[in-house]
Amino acid sequence: MVVTIHQPDFLPWLGFFDRWGKSDLYIVLDDVQFLRKGWHNRDKIKTAQGAEWLTVPTVKKGRYDQHIRDVEINNADPWRRKHLGLLRASYARAPHFKSVYAMIEGIYAAGHTKLIDLNMALLTACAVELGIRVPLRFASEFAVTSGGTQRLVELTAKAGGDVYYTGQGSRNYLEEELFERNGMRVCWHEYEHPVYPQLYNGFIPMLSSVDYLMNRDGG
Repeated sequence: MVVTIHQPDFLPWLGFFDRWGKSDLYIVLDDVQFLRKGWHNRDKIKTAQGAEWLTVPTVKKGRYDQHIRDVEINNADPWRRKHLGLLRASYARAPHFKSVYAMIEGIYAAGHTKLIDLNMALLTACAVELGIRVPLRFASEFAVTSGGTQRLVELTAKAGGDVYYTGQGSRNYLEEELFERNGMRVCWHEYEHPVYPQLYNGFIPMLSSVDYLMNRDGG
């Protein structure tokens, strides 16, 4: 069984969904530290002025070491209105604007107070749009307390996996031999980013998957 393990990021890029779709199980890494200025609460879309961030504000004061699953959204900030306004201004002429905008608007209307609940609602909705039916489980279910590569080894083993499917970004720190010692192997995700029609001039890769969903060809 092929297992991929990744944090529950906010509206991530297509490469993440490609890896999820090619796995047998996605383990949501919900019990690791929230990274400020990372991808957990933001990603980029394409606007008439170029790439711009969509950022979900979070409650940070006194909570530097909080886990992703514990992060609260700062709903005192009118971020939902800002996001929806920027999406409307940027993608109103996109082929799938109405359906994708309605999907995001509906999720935002739920009024989530925790970042992970918002992110998971968006992740699962985007997965449906992309035809991904691979199940997911949360890392916190497995009660693994080790860190680093050992943590990934134990999570993969407890889930019944024999292949750990990971992105190229982990080549600098992943201890591949730990998997081999435990009868598992590491498979490295190779991804060629598609070039698809975008609004405005030129093509910008590695944006939030929302850009692709808005602009993709076909139904």
